[in-house]
Amino acid sequence: MTGKVSNRLRVNLNTISLEADVAYFGARLELVGEPETRYQAAQLKVYKALEMALDDNLKRLRKKDV
Repeated sequence: MTGKVSNRLRVNLNTISLEADVAYFGARLELVGEPETRYQAAQLKVYKALEMALDDNLKRLRKKDV
């Protein structure tokens, strides 16, 4: 494989992986729902932060791919 093809494949695989991760954290957020305990509130906060970070990375990868 040439360098360009290999790099594009890596970017596509990273994009797909990040999309799956974002979907996972979205589902986890739905499962937590309205937190009833401090643990659930902390869990919700972490999932939201991770989802935002993954979404930012995904946006950057998509811009590179264009």
